[in-house]
Amino acid sequence: MIGGWSLVGLARAVLLLGVALLGVVPGPRAALALPDLVLPVVVAGALLAGPSRGVVLGLAAGWVVDLVPPGAAVLGSSALLYAAAGLVAGAGRREGRTPLLWVAVVVACASVTLWTGRVFLAGLAGAPVVWGEVALRLALTTALGVLLVPALVWAEHAIARRSPA
Repeated sequence: MIGGWSLVGLARAVLLLGVALLGVVPGPRAALALPDLVLPVVVAGALLAGPSRGVVLGLAAGWVVDLVPPGAAVLGSSALLYAAAGLVAGAGRREGRTPLLWVAVVVACASVTLWTGRVFLAGLAGAPVVWGEVALRLALTTALGVLLVPALVWAEHAIARRSPA
């Protein structure tokens, strides 16, 4: 425990801030469709902690995304979308070992939740939706999540085992 923070919580907070900042580095200059880097961290935490903590983790991650420049057009919108994704991912929590196929299903469901919300918000704002880019970013986010979530879960377990009670 460091000032009320567990080592796992502190590591997760630093990782969330890092991936949120990393996600804006390419910025508008990048012509490539990039995956969402924050979602795998939210999914890994939600799979470990369940739906209620998944919502809280998603909300915190979304606030970070909302506040990191360029930020969200509507403050709090990313927070609500990541909270919904955290809820969906947390609902997929299983005791014991989680098969990779189940992780893939949970990541895909959380990713669909996030990108459906983004498309909905774009529609409300009257912004054009480029369906091909949305589909590509959804696929890239899901693929990245399937690769990263097991490693993140393993890392959180390792940190929890090493930290004093």
